[in-house]
Amino acid sequence: MLWKPVRLFAFKRKFDFLGQRKAALILSTLINIVSLAAVFTIGLNFGIDFKGGIAMQVRAKQGNANLEELRSVVGGLGVGEVSLQEFGDPTTALIRIQRQNGGASCVAGAQKVMLNRAGAGWQVKPGAAGTGDVEFTSPGALDAVTWRDAISRVGLTVQERQLPRGTVNTAKIDMSVEQQAEWCQQVAIKEVEDAIGAKYEMRGTESVGPKIGEELMTSGIYAVLATMAAIAVYVWFRFEWQFAVGALISMLHDVISTIGVFVLLQLDFSLTALAAVLTIAGYSINDTVVVFDRVRENMRRYKKLSLVELLNLSINETLSRTLMTSGTVFVAVAALVLFGGPVLYSFSVAMLWGVIVGTYSSIWVACAGLVYLNLRAEQLRPPEETADADKAGKAGA
Repeated sequence: MLWKPVRLFAFKRKFDFLGQRKAALILSTLINIVSLAAVFTIGLNFGIDFKGGIAMQVRAKQGNANLEELRSVVGGLGVGEVSLQEFGDPTTALIRIQRQNGGASCVAGAQKVMLNRAGAGWQVKPGAAGTGDVEFTSPGALDAVTWRDAISRVGLTVQERQLPRGTVNTAKIDMSVEQQAEWCQQVAIKEVEDAIGAKYEMRGTESVGPKIGEELMTSGIYAVLATMAAIAVYVWFRFEWQFAVGALISMLHDVISTIGVFVLLQLDFSLTALAAVLTIAGYSINDTVVVFDRVRENMRRYKKLSLVELLNLSINETLSRTLMTSGTVFVAVAALVLFGGPVLYSFSVAMLWGVIVGTYSSIWVACAGLVYLNLRAEQLRPPEETADADKAGKAGA
């Protein structure tokens, strides 16, 4: 006995998708306008990767993390704006601290750290005005070993350490203002560790300076633009220029609307979020190319159908494949949203939206664009077929 294949979508696929193209394009335009307006008025919630600053993951040694107590203690350190949130479970918290800019407050913080970690008698003072220099004074004579050990306690790296010079117990480290600001990130981390270390253990620390954040943002923008341009060129060479333009518009729609979701939900926009945007662009074009392939085949096969009828036919013929692919990806991403934890939450929510909007745009944005770009069947026919059609037309005349 032969088993019949199971058909999950056994309905007759004769939906008039393109009949609703005007309403769909109006909706898509509104979504993109709202998304762009939100970006310029509300703004993205940039993460540490782009904005710069400090993120510390801490876990309570006993019981649950007390966010109010943490906010009071860390906020009183003078390290600037502080935000806290539960991270994964009630015992763990994520502490975010604004980017440190150096100056007197940083040097004062380094003084406290030295007293806590190196003992009484240590003094930390700023150097000459307009520089990032810092002067350290020890309670006794300084040798190379004592100096390196003490300076390490405030987060200075090997490259920044200098042997004492001047008096026997005083040494100066020469730093630019920018170098001091980078060092102050480490000072702030150590201040927090000293302030809450009795009740909390450090699970992870991330520090990003302003220059690195700006470079990452610039590189991310270039990556998105380069990806979209490469995909458009690929579609252009594989199909006709109308297909490339339709695919590019569809990708832009998906990328802009995804960024709008990040703004409206105030999701953390980090390198992981940027990876989600690039993934959505790839997913969208994959769906679109499948439909475009069927459109091209049908344009060569059915010579009497109007373009709208042919597009509807092609969409309906690939509908089962589209729903199966989108459905399986949706289930996988939904599992990430529910169980992936806070680290992957922004990525998962963006991908969940991307699956929905990518499927939508392949039908109502990319294919609808072909109608308005005046795609003609003869553009896809081999030269010999076009020549035969011309001869037949002249003979009939």
